[in-house]
Amino acid sequence: MDRADLAARLAAADDAERAMLLKRYGALVDVDLARALKSLYDDTESSDPARAAAAAGALMALANTADDPEVRGLAAWTNGMARLDRGQMEEAIACLNDAEAQFLALEQPYTAAATQVSKLIALAMLGRYDEAIGCGLQARDVFLAHGDTLAAGKIEQNLGNIYYRRERYREAEQFYRSARERFMALGDQKQLTLADSNLANVLALQHYFREAARLYEEALARAEAAGLDVMQAMIECNLGCLALDQGRYDQALDWLERSRRRYTALGMHHQVARRELDLADAYLELNLAPEAAAIYARVVPTFAELGMRAERARGLANHGRARLLLGQIDEAHALLSEAPRCDMPNVRSYHKWHSAATPRSECWLRLKAIRNAPRPPSSALSN
Repeated sequence: MDRADLAARLAAADDAERAMLLKRYGALVDVDLARALKSLYDDTESSDPARAAAAAGALMALANTADDPEVRGLAAWTNGMARLDRGQMEEAIACLNDAEAQFLALEQPYTAAATQVSKLIALAMLGRYDEAIGCGLQARDVFLAHGDTLAAGKIEQNLGNIYYRRERYREAEQFYRSARERFMALGDQKQLTLADSNLANVLALQHYFREAARLYEEALARAEAAGLDVMQAMIECNLGCLALDQGRYDQALDWLERSRRRYTALGMHHQVARRELDLADAYLELNLAPEAAAIYARVVPTFAELGMRAERARGLANHGRARLLLGQIDEAHALLSEAPRCDMPNVRSYHKWHSAATPRSECWLRLKAIRNAPRPPSSALSN
């Protein structure tokens, strides 16, 4: 048995079977086996998240068996990525910081920098943008010094995401285009698919709808051909948001529901919550306030639990709009009061935050008018 075969068996095994396999094949328990398990995670993360999570779990079991700091570093790195997949941002950062420290202690600065690619995503989701940008630029310098244009492109992709969330779309576009050029030169179809989708996002927000649609369609065709279910779900969501922006509501709901179902099948619950938020926004655009309010009430606590502040702020604000449409003034007042407190500076992105932010002043004016209107005597309300 070689290490790739053993890695596959460890990923498929339960805890007791893993312990037995690691004991039986003790001669193969080393850093090369750890690398094989991490490779298995990397190969399956976009197509089979459950198998990727199992590979990460097997690598943690290996780290508990093998007394090797490099194995521990690889395990912390992979576990951090797996936690990121599950929406556990704080835990992901802790694991990735541990991995970075392990590799720096081993005098492996390049590998230490590689752990930061995923850390950028977690930092951005938690709203720690300045920290994420500094971390990313430092890591990119290391990659370029080592001639690793693939890793540099991944960092640029994530930096683009951060500027996207901060509504600095031109800067986001520059990073996305740079990353896309690197991936095209390398012929990396998986990363190129992601780059096309991200670039389309930022072009759509600048009203270049035709170019955005073309990039989405090309990216979706690539993802389908390669069996990249996670990317398919992401692009389906993006196509839904694009259709929503163009007033094509039937198509928007169809794409968003496809994305939600796919994420549900993949077991990616934080992404399911984000897609339900998009669906609620679509219902709100259609004045289906009861349906929208029910979804907001269900998903906003999930964002609070996961520390996803931008999504929570957006959900609270749009939930307030829905309650206002339903005539539930006190509930709307409470929600609209809470939304700015859970937000942070420069986080009014995410495509649909604009649909919350623009009418917010209108909501307050309507609330003020209602609250300042003369009220009948209390006895007149007893009927």
